[in-house]
Amino acid sequence: MSYKKKNFILLIIFFILTFPNLARSEDSTETNKWAKSFESYLFNLGPVTGKFSQLDKFGKLSKGKFWSNGKGSIKFSYLPESELIITINDGLISVKERENGAVNQYSIKDSPISNLLSKSFSLDSFALKKISIEGNIGTIELRTKESSKRNSIYLTGDYPKPKLRQWKLIDAQNNETLVFFSKISRFDFLDENFFNIN
Repeated sequence: MSYKKKNFILLIIFFILTFPNLARSEDSTETNKWAKSFESYLFNLGPVTGKFSQLDKFGKLSKGKFWSNGKGSIKFSYLPESELIITINDGLISVKERENGAVNQYSIKDSPISNLLSKSFSLDSFALKKISIEGNIGTIELRTKESSKRNSIYLTGDYPKPKLRQWKLIDAQNNETLVFFSKISRFDFLDENFFNIN
């Protein structure tokens, strides 16, 4: 085998072995760039309203409208026939099942929702961050404990220009709740009492 031919074959082998790593490195850079862009989008979202569809652990579909003030509070108002209202405000989740019913409150201290709605929201506040991109959709898995999927949240948005599409919440009891968001738009002002239910 001639010297030139041997060098050419070695060069081909080098490119075959190196190219996948270069591609992976480029993919990783693009993935991380999108994650940072999604983080910035969520942090700067501000006061928004829109529609949601929720799929619970039993496969039951519920729909309604949501509002968020961009300062840590969010309200879900379910469409009739349900009278259910859920708010997250001041570190508490409040649930009212009927118009004249009692309000039940629970702490969200250990929930990823607490970090997500924090005024100082950052991906760095989560123990584990896994990012995957398929086509024009990206998903970030955020955990409160690296070793456990309990108390984790999966945020899904458009790629490459991020826009929130859904979240999947896995609570401390390992129950999954999937919420799809649509028709998200900004608004100017809501009274702070709007997020209090009694």
